[in-house]
Amino acid sequence: MIGSNRMTGIQTQSTPPSVGSFRGIIIGCTVFICGEIFGFVIEKGRVFEPSVVVDQMSMKRFIMLKMFLSAVISGMFCMSVLSMLPFTRQKFLSARQTLVNDLQGKGYMTVMLGGFILGIGMALGGTCPGVVFAQLGTGTQNAVYTLLGTLAGALLYGVLEPTLMSLTKPNKPVKYQFIFHVLGSPYHTSAIPVAAILSVIVFTLEIAYPWDTEVKDSESTSMWDASSWPPFFTGLIVGSLEVPLILIVGGLLGASSSYCTVTAQVLITDKMKQKVPYLVKFKSGLSNWWQVVFVVAAIHGASLSSQLSGTSGTIEGQSALMSFSGGVLIIVGARLAEGCTSGHGISGMGLLNSLSIATIMSMFIGGMLSARCIQMLT
Repeated sequence: MIGSNRMTGIQTQSTPPSVGSFRGIIIGCTVFICGEIFGFVIEKGRVFEPSVVVDQMSMKRFIMLKMFLSAVISGMFCMSVLSMLPFTRQKFLSARQTLVNDLQGKGYMTVMLGGFILGIGMALGGTCPGVVFAQLGTGTQNAVYTLLGTLAGALLYGVLEPTLMSLTKPNKPVKYQFIFHVLGSPYHTSAIPVAAILSVIVFTLEIAYPWDTEVKDSESTSMWDASSWPPFFTGLIVGSLEVPLILIVGGLLGASSSYCTVTAQVLITDKMKQKVPYLVKFKSGLSNWWQVVFVVAAIHGASLSSQLSGTSGTIEGQSALMSFSGGVLIIVGARLAEGCTSGHGISGMGLLNSLSIATIMSMFIGGMLSARCIQMLT
């Protein structure tokens, strides 16, 4: 008997209930551990701090960019290895197909508009979908308002989705989503040189802007109670999370759809299904819940890290209004683009997906322009 796996979008042999239950436990444990590590490392990298995000968009500090690019580099290397090994190649291809499936119906106009809106939200709220939960775990000021904004953003996008898609949907699907397909080469032969170039960029940024001059470090007796780790080290760890997620879960690193899943549980009633059809698909199905488990674990991981370093509850946030507004915009933008700084940035860019690259470029443009406007107004 053949069944459809909603997570990967491919046909799979159905398994006996006992085997399926055991696999579900393994997936759940893997996702939870990855979420714990993600939250812990995001806190150590300091990229959850609203001031770090805003300063990156203002080009004042480069902690966020160095960690982000390091995660992309690490992910590229790990996925290149997975794509070459005979016993992991099919897992890699199946996980890559999830990105292709998610981006069906999306064109460059769609993802670039979504990325631009996402960037505006990041500049306003000093956050992004992947770090909101780290902000909650660390007790960052006004993080609750950011969370409320993200849930409102998920509902707002659900209402606007039919209109936005009708205005931005391409006449023809994107023919070549991946750059290496255009070049006619295997993934790893393109990814490894790109990773090398990005490594030079990170190295150059570190020489020009040493990480330990851009963060406030406290006295520590070990690496575990240190308030900050080097961004290239934390980025390496985050990017390497692609390996267990691909091999065991069958998916890629991402966070923004978790907001839709949570919003759907609360708000999508029988009366609301016709008004917000987009969110209905998030109402049920185990494949929708692994990101939720991931981000809940990230809250605890970030909380644990901040308690070890003694920084819990000490991080200043944006104002309540800017936090809420930023939360709304980052989810509207991320869902329009079908991915966030994790999904498009680390996973999509790591896979050399052209739509993901366009999204992230637009995100930085939107963020930098917004940060400049905010500076002029204030």
